[in-house]
Amino acid sequence: MRVIPLLLIAALILTGAPPARRPAAAAPPLPECRPQSGGERPSATADDITDCVFARLGPGRVRLSVAYTYASPLGKQNIWMGLDVLAGGNRLKWFSYRPVAIASSGGNATFEVIFGVNSPPARTLATDQVEFFLYVGGGQIFYRRLFNVRLDWSL
Repeated sequence: MRVIPLLLIAALILTGAPPARRPAAAAPPLPECRPQSGGERPSATADDITDCVFARLGPGRVRLSVAYTYASPLGKQNIWMGLDVLAGGNRLKWFSYRPVAIASSGGNATFEVIFGVNSPPARTLATDQVEFFLYVGGGQIFYRRLFNVRLDWSL
Protein backbone atom coordinates (compact mmCIF):
# COMPACT_ATOMS: atom_id res chain seq x y z
CA MET A 1 0.00 0.00 0.00
CA ARG A 2 2.84 2.45 0.75
CA VAL A 3 4.37 1.83 -2.65
CA ILE A 4 1.54 3.46 -4.62
CA PRO A 5 1.82 6.95 -3.04
CA LEU A 6 5.61 6.81 -3.43
CA LEU A 7 5.27 5.83 -7.09
CA LEU A 8 2.83 8.70 -7.68
CA ILE A 9 5.22 11.19 -6.11
CA ALA A 10 8.12 9.82 -8.16
CA ALA A 11 6.04 10.06 -11.34
CA LEU A 12 5.19 13.68 -10.60
CA ILE A 13 8.84 14.53 -10.01
CA LEU A 14 10.04 12.77 -13.15
CA THR A 15 7.34 14.27 -15.40
CA GLY A 16 7.95 17.75 -14.12
CA ALA A 17 4.40 18.32 -12.95
CA PRO A 18 4.25 21.53 -10.93
CA PRO A 19 3.75 21.15 -7.21
CA ALA A 20 0.37 22.06 -5.81
CA ARG A 21 0.33 25.68 -4.71
CA ARG A 22 -1.38 27.01 -1.68
CA PRO A 23 -3.39 30.15 -2.30
CA ALA A 24 -1.63 33.27 -1.04
CA ALA A 25 -3.03 34.59 2.20
CA ALA A 26 -5.08 37.67 1.46
CA ALA A 27 -4.27 40.80 3.42
CA PRO A 28 -6.98 41.68 5.91
CA PRO A 29 -9.31 44.35 4.56
CA LEU A 30 -8.85 47.91 5.74
CA PRO A 31 -11.51 49.30 8.03
CA GLU A 32 -14.05 51.61 6.43
CA CYS A 33 -14.54 55.21 7.45
CA ARG A 34 -18.31 55.44 7.86
CA PRO A 35 -20.76 58.30 7.53
CA GLN A 36 -21.94 57.47 11.05
CA SER A 37 -20.34 55.87 14.08
CA GLY A 38 -20.14 52.09 14.26
CA GLY A 39 -19.08 52.15 17.91
CA GLU A 40 -15.68 50.47 17.53
CA ARG A 41 -13.47 51.29 20.52
CA PRO A 42 -9.67 51.50 20.51
CA SER A 43 -7.45 49.13 22.47
CA ALA A 44 -6.80 50.29 26.03
CA THR A 45 -3.24 48.95 26.19
CA ALA A 46 -1.66 49.98 22.87
CA ASP A 47 -1.63 52.94 20.52
CA ASP A 48 -4.76 52.62 18.42
CA ILE A 49 -7.05 54.69 16.18
CA THR A 50 -10.57 53.40 15.46
CA ASP A 51 -14.14 54.37 14.73
CA CYS A 52 -13.50 56.67 11.75
CA VAL A 53 -16.59 58.66 10.80
CA PHE A 54 -17.07 61.53 8.36
CA ALA A 55 -19.54 64.27 7.60
CA ARG A 56 -19.56 66.30 4.39
CA LEU A 57 -19.54 70.03 5.15
CA GLY A 58 -19.43 71.24 1.55
CA PRO A 59 -17.97 70.29 -1.86
CA GLY A 60 -14.40 70.86 -0.66
CA ARG A 61 -14.80 70.30 3.10
CA VAL A 62 -15.17 67.17 5.23
CA ARG A 63 -15.18 66.62 8.99
CA LEU A 64 -13.34 63.41 10.00
CA SER A 65 -13.45 62.04 13.54
CA VAL A 66 -11.72 59.07 15.17
CA ALA A 67 -11.39 57.53 18.61
CA TYR A 68 -7.83 56.99 19.84
CA THR A 69 -5.72 55.46 22.57
CA TYR A 70 -2.24 56.79 23.30
CA ALA A 71 -0.18 54.27 25.28
CA SER A 72 3.40 54.89 24.06
CA PRO A 73 6.07 55.86 26.60
CA LEU A 74 6.89 59.11 24.76
CA GLY A 75 5.64 61.49 27.43
CA LYS A 76 2.50 63.52 27.87
CA GLN A 77 3.57 66.71 26.09
CA ASN A 78 4.02 67.53 22.42
CA ILE A 79 2.07 64.49 21.12
CA TRP A 80 -0.13 65.18 18.09
CA MET A 81 -2.42 63.49 15.59
CA GLY A 82 -2.43 64.31 11.90
CA LEU A 83 -3.76 62.81 8.70
CA ASP A 84 -3.03 62.27 5.03
CA VAL A 85 -5.63 61.97 2.26
CA LEU A 86 -4.74 59.37 -0.38
CA ALA A 87 -5.82 58.43 -3.90
CA GLY A 88 -4.61 55.14 -5.35
CA GLY A 89 -2.07 54.78 -2.53
CA ASN A 90 -0.53 58.22 -3.17
CA ARG A 91 -0.46 60.85 -0.44
CA LEU A 92 -1.90 64.10 -1.76
CA LYS A 93 -0.69 67.59 -0.87
CA TRP A 94 -3.84 69.55 -1.79
CA PHE A 95 -5.52 69.29 1.61
CA SER A 96 -5.22 71.34 4.79
CA TYR A 97 -6.26 70.69 8.39
CA ARG A 98 -5.18 71.62 11.93
CA PRO A 99 -3.35 68.87 13.84
CA VAL A 100 -4.99 67.75 17.08
CA ALA A 101 -3.03 67.81 20.34
CA ILE A 102 -3.20 64.51 22.24
CA ALA A 103 -3.56 65.47 25.89
CA SER A 104 -4.72 62.21 27.47
CA SER A 105 -4.41 58.46 27.11
CA GLY A 106 -7.60 58.23 25.07
CA GLY A 107 -10.38 60.21 23.53
CA ASN A 108 -11.69 61.52 20.24
CA ALA A 109 -10.02 63.67 17.61
CA THR A 110 -11.90 65.72 15.01
CA PHE A 111 -10.45 67.33 11.88
CA GLU A 112 -11.95 69.68 9.33
CA VAL A 113 -10.20 68.84 6.05
CA ILE A 114 -10.23 71.41 3.24
CA PHE A 115 -9.41 70.69 -0.42
CA GLY A 116 -7.77 73.28 -2.65
CA VAL A 117 -4.39 74.26 -1.21
CA ASN A 118 -1.00 74.03 -2.99
CA SER A 119 -2.48 74.58 -6.48
CA PRO A 120 -4.44 71.35 -7.08
CA PRO A 121 -4.17 70.00 -10.65
CA ALA A 122 -7.94 69.91 -11.20
CA ARG A 123 -11.10 71.52 -9.87
CA THR A 124 -12.45 68.10 -8.83
CA LEU A 125 -10.73 65.10 -7.29
CA ALA A 126 -11.74 61.64 -6.05
CA THR A 127 -9.90 60.06 -3.10
CA ASP A 128 -10.21 56.59 -1.60
CA GLN A 129 -8.33 56.48 1.74
CA VAL A 130 -7.34 58.54 4.73
CA GLU A 131 -4.45 57.74 7.06
CA PHE A 132 -4.34 59.05 10.62
CA PHE A 133 -1.05 59.13 12.50
CA LEU A 134 0.29 59.90 15.98
CA TYR A 135 3.57 61.79 16.16
CA VAL A 136 5.90 63.67 18.43
CA GLY A 137 5.88 67.39 17.61
CA GLY A 138 8.78 68.05 15.29
CA GLY A 139 8.23 65.01 13.12
CA GLN A 140 8.63 61.49 14.55
CA ILE A 141 5.54 59.45 13.51
CA PHE A 142 5.16 56.44 15.78
CA TYR A 143 1.71 55.05 14.89
CA ARG A 144 -0.39 54.98 11.67
CA ARG A 145 -3.86 53.66 10.82
CA LEU A 146 -5.35 53.60 7.32
CA PHE A 147 -9.09 53.69 6.57
CA ASN A 148 -10.96 53.28 3.28
CA VAL A 149 -13.22 56.21 2.51
CA ARG A 150 -14.30 57.31 -0.97
CA LEU A 151 -14.78 61.06 -1.21
CA ASP A 152 -15.30 63.43 -4.13
CA TRP A 153 -13.85 66.90 -3.68
CA SER A 154 -14.32 70.07 -5.69
CA LEU A 155 -13.30 73.72 -5.47
